[in-house]
Amino acid sequence: MKKIIFLLSIFIYFQAAPLPNFKIMTENYPPLNMENKKGELTGIGVEVFDEMLKRVGSKQSKKDFELMPWSRAYNIVKQKKNTVLFTTSRTKQRENLFKWVGPFGYSINGLIARKDSHIKINSLKDLNKYQVGTVLNDVGELILLDNGISKNNIQSVSGKNAILKSIRKLDAKRIDLFSYGIDMAKWDMKANGISFDDYEVVYELKRFSQYFTFNKQTPDYIIKMFQEALESMKKDGTLEKIVSKY
Repeated sequence: MKKIIFLLSIFIYFQAAPLPNFKIMTENYPPLNMENKKGELTGIGVEVFDEMLKRVGSKQSKKDFELMPWSRAYNIVKQKKNTVLFTTSRTKQRENLFKWVGPFGYSINGLIARKDSHIKINSLKDLNKYQVGTVLNDVGELILLDNGISKNNIQSVSGKNAILKSIRKLDAKRIDLFSYGIDMAKWDMKANGISFDDYEVVYELKRFSQYFTFNKQTPDYIIKMFQEALESMKKDGTLEKIVSKY
């Protein structure tokens, strides 16, 4: 009965106004979104949003998703209507910049250091004596800025392979710490043949829920359609099934 009601609600929304063709963007942020060896997009977020598109009656699919550097995609979804970006950590600073659908997962951000650096962090104030690497506009950078860490102590990178660039800077001792999603950094390092054995998490920053972000001009009825599609996936076990694959 609930499924019938959901489908009827989708039909009513869709009759009221058709869905636009979205520019759907994602970044390399494994295991939530990534490119496999065949050059195909995969990951939890990719599969979840692909299924959501089916449930709202869209003709689009994961074949329409674009992989691009985070900073570029982030600026596009802020400025252009009919755009979607995932995966995005929902923060106070970002709250009013977008419209949100989720959550569908979570991540823990932390500070990664070389083991031989013997760095000990007791509070974020300690970071003002170190150089910390971040990905431009990533939540790992926003946390530092929000906690008063000087921009002089932050080295941000952007573009393709931004995570790998930061790890290499850490390895070359050009930065002391890397602020990023812990599991995502480990996954990317493993994919590039880098062992985490020489590194360690010296401080956990924060746990974030992960969302799909839509440009703020997106009509509320569309946001409601996608949110209800996601909720139906939670109820029928589809979301859990996708997550368990990774």
